[in-house]
Amino acid sequence: MPGRDIAGLVAQMTLDEKAALTAGIDTWQTAPIERLGIPAVKLTDGPNGARGFTHGAASQSASPSLCIPSGTALGATWDPEVVRAAGAAVARQARDKRARILLAPTVNLVRHPLWGRNFEAFSEDPWLSGKLASGYITGAQSEGVAATVKHLVCNESEHERRTCSSEVDERTLRELYLLPFEIAVREANVLAIMTSYNRLNGRYLADRSDVIGTIVRDEWGFGGIIMTDWWAAASTVEAAQAGLDLEMPGPGRAFGPALAAAVRQGAVKEDRLDQKARRLLGLFDQLGAFDDPAGLPEQPEDRPGDRVIARHTATEAMVLLANNGLLPLDLSQLKRIALIGPLAEKPSVMGGGSASVLPHYVVSPLEALKDRIAEKVQLVYEKGCWLAESDAGAAADAARSREEKADAIEQAARVAGQADVSIVVVGTNPYWETEGRDRETMDLPGDQAELVEKVLEANPRTVVVVNTGAPVTLPFAGAAALLQCWFAGQELGNALAAVLFGDAEPGGRLPVSIPERLEHTPAFGNFPAESSSVRYGEGLLTGYRWYDARHLPVLFPFGHGLSYSTFELGLPRTSARRLPVGGRLEVEVDVTNTGPRPGTEVVQLYVSPSRNTTPRAHLRAPKQLKGFAKVRLQPGETATVRLELVERAFAYWDVADPEFARLLSRLARTDGDGQSTGLHRQKAGWYVDPGTYQLQLGRSSADIAHILEIEVAGSPDPLPPGAALG
Repeated sequence: MPGRDIAGLVAQMTLDEKAALTAGIDTWQTAPIERLGIPAVKLTDGPNGARGFTHGAASQSASPSLCIPSGTALGATWDPEVVRAAGAAVARQARDKRARILLAPTVNLVRHPLWGRNFEAFSEDPWLSGKLASGYITGAQSEGVAATVKHLVCNESEHERRTCSSEVDERTLRELYLLPFEIAVREANVLAIMTSYNRLNGRYLADRSDVIGTIVRDEWGFGGIIMTDWWAAASTVEAAQAGLDLEMPGPGRAFGPALAAAVRQGAVKEDRLDQKARRLLGLFDQLGAFDDPAGLPEQPEDRPGDRVIARHTATEAMVLLANNGLLPLDLSQLKRIALIGPLAEKPSVMGGGSASVLPHYVVSPLEALKDRIAEKVQLVYEKGCWLAESDAGAAADAARSREEKADAIEQAARVAGQADVSIVVVGTNPYWETEGRDRETMDLPGDQAELVEKVLEANPRTVVVVNTGAPVTLPFAGAAALLQCWFAGQELGNALAAVLFGDAEPGGRLPVSIPERLEHTPAFGNFPAESSSVRYGEGLLTGYRWYDARHLPVLFPFGHGLSYSTFELGLPRTSARRLPVGGRLEVEVDVTNTGPRPGTEVVQLYVSPSRNTTPRAHLRAPKQLKGFAKVRLQPGETATVRLELVERAFAYWDVADPEFARLLSRLARTDGDGQSTGLHRQKAGWYVDPGTYQLQLGRSSADIAHILEIEVAGSPDPLPPGAALG
């Protein structure tokens, strides 16, 4: 049972035994100390399933697992409770695999559309990412599994990821890229953190005492374990001093025997090693791992309840981008449906790399539609084109496209033209969206865009379903109905059928902006790495912040998503019109379903500084998401949404300028020559400037229904350590 005397246990350990704990013994297990009853603890990959291995690490043979929707799909739910249930389901699968530590969730930001691992992240927005990650973590850890929030930090590209340096200014780092990790630590009490492959401003994260020591442990109060990514770089002495606890996989290179040697040589104090041992053993004890029977085989279980969670999460994630009334489909008005596209028969339920699992099963749109319509309507399927699944497949598809292309597309168009409605499923797959490499283009691979064009010409009553994990070019955005289904997990087909025929609401909202073109995106020109450096040149203006600040149009804005019903947001109310120092402010708004069907609405609250708020030296985004709530309402039903704001919602990170006074003293004159009148604070920290701020409530970053103004007292002093995040 948890509650062992960990300090006493560490006191009984030899130096070599303590050091052995800090490095894995193989790909997936920590080192056991058998004479003291310390078990080997198993870790397993996530986040859209618990991979496990039936025959050990050497064979890399994955056992079946639940496959929930991937990260961007979870982000599209805008619902921490839905994500919490999904995280708990994955953790149950981890326990089936005899694992106690789950390598998930991923909270890096969707900075650029071509990052190969976008599908694994939640959002372009750090607040949404952090809040949804908190749901995932809470769910996973409720099942006795430690969640591992990753990858600390600024791991938003795959190109040369083990050597490149993410060049990021301190303010941007604090306000955007560290924020989801901070929320995960301070609000969800995450038990483990994984450092990233990349360097940050020239240095590897595992060695950064200023990040994992000062910020994560001291400022945020993190008491869990910090581990490397698999085979990530770490140095023995620097990483030990910084606060790293575990090097994976084993055998150790920087830790383990090398750390024991460093202690013996006096380069690392033994009490540093003792701290690591206490943290690791304390975690194992907290999880109950000391009482786990040793040597039990994996027993993957396909639970009916987890199937329900996977399906519900998928429907809650699907985003109805456009609809001219075609959806939901009415079977009583249809005689023939054409289902078209390579992904209709073999959908993409996940991306490639460490997030991939072997699903218990996969339901395709073709199978699900056959089951849903039974004998009521004739269903005709045409592939239309091919989608490569490997390098060899890409070469074969290129040759095939030159030879079966016109015929296949024309046949699909003929079938569409003879149907009452056509459904085209297009997208990418784990070959095109994967860990290890970035995409080369936003365009759909192969001949899919041409396929959609020809089908739309043949039948305007066409639903286009986009089965991708990240934004793609949408030249057919004017289709009668456009549905983003993401990598929706093993229940993709059933969830899609439920949404198409109105059995379920398309409950998702975009967690990312979909640009009109790649050249408009914030990081264009600063992605990927060049000369071992990837420059975060857009700074604070990532995602919708960029499009707002630059007055650039987007195809579909952040937060956008349509419902099968209609909603009205009433006039918002605030608990006060002034936020005092240390105070809280509650915002209420009544939401009414004014349509004929049950449906969902997501209320989004953005904070915007007005001109008299901030000194000109401090750039602020036009608005930033600081609150959201998803409601489900019956026709005519009204619910009151309550959102709370604290001072941190109005704060920015000031890096301070202690050198300013010294510089002024060296000048011959300082008056009237353009010398800055902005703030030059002596102490870095979170600051709130006094002034008038706008609270913008709406349905997306571009659809604002109401604007309120409030006064914020602010202070010349930084927010106190541990001030509420909100």
